[in-house]
Amino acid sequence: MTDDLPPAGTVPPLPKPDPDRVRELLLEWCNADPEDAFAAAEAARGLDDEMLALAGRMHRSIADDMGGRLWLRWPKPAADGSGPERFLGLYAVLEAVPLMLDFHRGIGVGEAYSRILLHDVGEKLRLNRTMYGRPGLDVAFWFTAHVRGTIYQLGRLQFCIEGTAAAPRMGLHIRGEGGPLTPEAVRSSVAQALEFFPARFPELFGPDEPMSFMCSSWLLDPQLRDWLPERSNILKFGELFDLVGPATYVNAGGHDDIWRFVFARTPDTPMEELPTANTLQKSVMAGLKAGVAFQTRLGGLNLERLGP
Repeated sequence: MTDDLPPAGTVPPLPKPDPDRVRELLLEWCNADPEDAFAAAEAARGLDDEMLALAGRMHRSIADDMGGRLWLRWPKPAADGSGPERFLGLYAVLEAVPLMLDFHRGIGVGEAYSRILLHDVGEKLRLNRTMYGRPGLDVAFWFTAHVRGTIYQLGRLQFCIEGTAAAPRMGLHIRGEGGPLTPEAVRSSVAQALEFFPARFPELFGPDEPMSFMCSSWLLDPQLRDWLPERSNILKFGELFDLVGPATYVNAGGHDDIWRFVFARTPDTPMEELPTANTLQKSVMAGLKAGVAFQTRLGGLNLERLGP
């Protein structure tokens, strides 16, 4: 989808990225693996005028909406793409990093927050390489929230400003590489968010308006209780939320999320080819073989249940 891009021909193309700069940003700011950083840097040399024109539209969509809500709708690279186009959105995101840093400084967010936030780029590059067997970035649109100042990493969790200006709320997101999802880690992250956002966004989160937290994730599927060990941090995490029923939630299907986040495989991978290298994969696989259709569920964080 290209709904959030300016029309073709209305903005300048993206300047051809300098490969050394791409590599530096990915290694020093984004915590990328050298394999991904070098692949992205080398691919930049092959960008043609049409690609640069599209990347320019992507970058302008960011620049024109700094501080905007949620994510921008960008075209997704073809699954079988093998050229520079598989990194096209990444180049637009990297070009917007100075805009992000300026925005962060303007609201009192230090560089340490900016750096840890960009580590998510390196993680998604690793996931992409595992899924497709080659370097690339199929979810560059996800980082339009990062560089526009909408999402922040606070401890174990990420928090994204969602909702409307009249009724803002926090979207809660979980990185795969963030470490154990223990109740203590969740409690610490939420405590940080309750201080961080009213201080930086007082116009949205005033003292008389309690913050609410929502999460959309396969981690909240209550069907997992039948398959994961009782000690599982995933189950403890899910118990913190009051669920919205699937009948009222359009994203009830969790196949793609399970394939991506549990097995690191593309949605079209046959079930018999999914890996079972750890307890989570083995447990979910047992459910799949039993015919369970795991779901992505929406829930509101119950702060009383979370505890002090």
